[in-house]
Amino acid sequence: MKRFLILTMKILAGLLAAIVALLAIAFGAFHTDVVQERLVQKSTELLSDYLQTSVRIEKATVSFIDQGVRLYGVEIDDQQQRKMFQMEELGVDLKLLPLLRKEVSISQAKIRGLEARLYKPATDSDSVANFQFVVDAFKSKKKPQQDSLATDSTQKKKPMTIDVRNLSLEDIKVCYNDTMKAELGSLRYKKNSKGVQTAEVHDLTTSFVKHTKKGPVDTRVSVGVVSATDGDGKRLVTIDNLIYQTDNHQPRKNTGKRHRGAFDVGHFDVLAKLDIQIDSIGKDTLVAQVTNGMASDRGSGLLLTELHLKVNANKRNAHLSDILVKMAHTSLNIASADIQLPSKKEQRPLVFSTSQIKGRVLLKDIAQPFAPVLKKFSLPLKLQTQMSGNDNELRFRNVSVSTTDKKLTIAASGRISNLKDKYALRVHFDVHKMATDGAYAERVINQFDVKKFMMKQLHALGHFTYQGHFDVLWKKEQFAGVLNTVPGKLNVQLTLDELNKYVLGTVRTDSFELGKAMDMPDLGKITCKADFKFDISKPRTAQMRKVKGGKLPIGSVQADVAEGSYKKIKVHNLIAELESDGAVATGNITVKGKRVDVLCGFSFTNTNEMKKTKIKPGIRFHKMSDEDKAKRDEERAVKAEAKAAAKAERRAARAEAKALKAEQKAERKALKAEEKAQKAEEKAARKAAKAAEKAARKAAKEAAKGVKNEECGIRNVE
Repeated sequence: MKRFLILTMKILAGLLAAIVALLAIAFGAFHTDVVQERLVQKSTELLSDYLQTSVRIEKATVSFIDQGVRLYGVEIDDQQQRKMFQMEELGVDLKLLPLLRKEVSISQAKIRGLEARLYKPATDSDSVANFQFVVDAFKSKKKPQQDSLATDSTQKKKPMTIDVRNLSLEDIKVCYNDTMKAELGSLRYKKNSKGVQTAEVHDLTTSFVKHTKKGPVDTRVSVGVVSATDGDGKRLVTIDNLIYQTDNHQPRKNTGKRHRGAFDVGHFDVLAKLDIQIDSIGKDTLVAQVTNGMASDRGSGLLLTELHLKVNANKRNAHLSDILVKMAHTSLNIASADIQLPSKKEQRPLVFSTSQIKGRVLLKDIAQPFAPVLKKFSLPLKLQTQMSGNDNELRFRNVSVSTTDKKLTIAASGRISNLKDKYALRVHFDVHKMATDGAYAERVINQFDVKKFMMKQLHALGHFTYQGHFDVLWKKEQFAGVLNTVPGKLNVQLTLDELNKYVLGTVRTDSFELGKAMDMPDLGKITCKADFKFDISKPRTAQMRKVKGGKLPIGSVQADVAEGSYKKIKVHNLIAELESDGAVATGNITVKGKRVDVLCGFSFTNTNEMKKTKIKPGIRFHKMSDEDKAKRDEERAVKAEAKAAAKAERRAARAEAKALKAEQKAERKALKAEEKAQKAEEKAARKAAKAAEKAARKAAKEAAKGVKNEECGIRNVE
């Protein structure tokens, strides 16, 4: 709508310049009515010829002394003979001497009672707007270039300047295609001798119809007062009583749904106030800061008590910094945020990201607009996260939520996708760790207006942690994760069926001290899987309680206990069933046998007095079922197969042992023969050595005898 207001003002400026140019000669003319009427007639004829349409001026006054022009009853038709512009009064006071220097110095200008009806067929792209001929008529036309030998002084001509000191607009109405309307109560503009400019707008209103997939939405935007000051290096803008309203002519989304928040984009009624300081502004750039702001949606109860931020923006991107958002008891600080501005023409989507968001949050501040269930949630929370996304998805990183006393801490990350389709909308968060204890968990539960069950058992869990994830879908919430408690670890899967109004899920554990959790000392650790389903429909449960009374949940539990103990007796393969009508919970525990089942029935009326549970033992005989028979035959077949396999294995072992024994015997025999041969060889060697020794002794003896005989022979010779 801003574009059309600016366009309208440009057209008015062109008309004003033309009228001033045509009537400028009247400043030196006589002040007689005849002369002025003749001037009006001549001016309207010239304008009609120039614009090729009908131009009417009811009355005009030209004062040479006051140097002013007043026109009354101005009407201009479009080229289809439809009334396009009409003004009750147009007045201009200007100085004559500056005109000689091509300077239009307007000391006072006034427009009152303007009505403009603008049309441009939206279905025909080739058609032109009914005001286009006026724009074309006053559009500057470039003259052909002069000879290149011409001097610069002849090529460049001094442009005409316009200086307006005071401007007043009153009772302005603009209608575009009969679907978009704008009204201005008044505008006052003033420029003093020091160049300080001030402007003040009162009662600016625009209304139009926004067409959506769900139908037309009537939209109205109005501003009570806008004041602006430009001077001394500062540009300040104050917007007061800004109202933004929508009406889709449908019932509010929370009509007949007390659990639903009142926030509804089809029924906005926003009241806002802003103080803006503009540091610099260009054709496609803006550097400014919101020094003070507040807003409230009177229809939903959403209230922003304080808003501060700095913005540095161009045509494509915007950088926000030092962001502060306050509600009644909530305060959020964002150091910086970057936004890629959307453009259909350039096919550029909206994309944004923020730095760390830090703050103190009280959830009841958003209860009325978004979640009435939080209306009593008065625990202050500390919040930290980083946020990014686009027009169809939001992503959250490094989410940290804790109470101020740190007795409840949550670390998570997640995303919200398919924002444009509520049926496909999905909220998914991964809970990296949540830690608290049973007592504090009860305090959190007390923040909600819900019935409390099994609080004593919750306390028995002691300090516990949770790790898992959850999804919020259309009329369904799903949770899955591992709960570590003092009695043991539980693997939990939980679904809240908002469509059929049931809570259902599964719990598994490998080792859980049920007796400690249920205050039943005779029960020991169990290994089991349990399926449960509870009714959360208020109409159904109210009807049941009206008949039965009671304080118990209404639902059922079926559990398969692989192993458990009761009074030092260990049992296996139990089947447990529990049914509760709200007043009395009755159950059965069955230990199945081939022909005999051991039964144990029990009932209770109060989960806080589980020690008083009534237990009724029993026994049941029955024929062997086909299933048991098949199981028995299968066991026999398995046993026979195992026996045959064992026998074959033993036979093979014996044969292997016999073969091994024979092999060992042959090895021993070969070893014995080898030893015998070695002994014989050693004996022969000893015998040979003995004979050699004997021969050596004999040879030595004979040698000695020969020496002796020789000696005897010598002596005989002598």
